[in-house]
Amino acid sequence: MKKVLVFSESSAAAEKIGELLRAEDGYDLRAVSDLRAARAADADALLLVLASDPAACAKDVRTLALETTMGLAAVVREPLRAAAEEAFRGLGVFVLPSLGGKTLCLAVDMAVKSGERLRVLGSENVRLKESIGDLKLIDRAKCALIQYLNMTEESAHRFIEKQAMDRRVSKREVALGILKTYES
Repeated sequence: MKKVLVFSESSAAAEKIGELLRAEDGYDLRAVSDLRAARAADADALLLVLASDPAACAKDVRTLALETTMGLAAVVREPLRAAAEEAFRGLGVFVLPSLGGKTLCLAVDMAVKSGERLRVLGSENVRLKESIGDLKLIDRAKCALIQYLNMTEESAHRFIEKQAMDRRVSKREVALGILKTYES
């Protein structure tokens, strides 16, 4: 079940969009009246239905784009499409003209898929940050070995690797032990 939030300035437009999406199976629709509240919601996508100037909500949309992993799509009337493209530039928001049922469902599915991709990229980003943190820690431990035991960088590197293999622990744990010994 795809969790989709629908934000609309017009309750009639939100109801029409809701009817179109409810006709298709697999959507859990929830209306939101405040974009700031949408940040706390656990949803796969947010569908903005805008009848007025998109720039009015651009700040809140920017916050959603930066702080959540929801896929974002905006449905606007054709005269507002260029303004919406400009207001949401660089935020990954699909800007769509008013659509029919099947096309709207495809657009919402695209927003959901982009949200899934953001979640994958976010977890990869966390993993890479942890890896970089471990490398920095190991380098600090090597520097401590070089400074206090007069090892070369190569021998300090070998020492940490050998300790990790012999003790069957990660190089990070060996580095933490070295730093605890020499930096406290």
